[in-house]
Amino acid sequence: MLFSPDDSFFLAPEEPVIEAGLGQFARGILLLVLHEPESPGNRDFLIKILSAAQINPEKDTFWIESTNPNGLSVISFLKEKQAETVLVLGFTPQQIGLQTEIPCYIPTPFYNTIWLFSEPLSVLEPDKTRKGLLWKALQQCFLK
Repeated sequence: MLFSPDDSFFLAPEEPVIEAGLGQFARGILLLVLHEPESPGNRDFLIKILSAAQINPEKDTFWIESTNPNGLSVISFLKEKQAETVLVLGFTPQQIGLQTEIPCYIPTPFYNTIWLFSEPLSVLEPDKTRKGLLWKALQQCFLK
């Protein structure tokens, strides 16, 4: 079992995120994305980034988009399915219930999972430096 009932690393209220996600999860990649309705091109931009890292979003990931800027809890998902990598775009560790500090763009092992955090896609897309940092991190995770 990945987590015990006494673990206190995840402290956000649990929500049914499994029903909100899409994808076959073939490579064990959990993708959490802040959905920004004012930036409708974000999905295409993210698909392009993932494809460059040889990730098929529909096949390789379980993709959860949330419009809640306060975050969501993924503990119920992680209790059911073992993610090898969790990519988080637009949420801080605390907003997804993770009670630890993980800097953006640095793949970080935690609880037998690699965690990679980034700013929202609307911040990433116009910023060449941030896109470069994300690309380097994705290469470390997926193009070894």
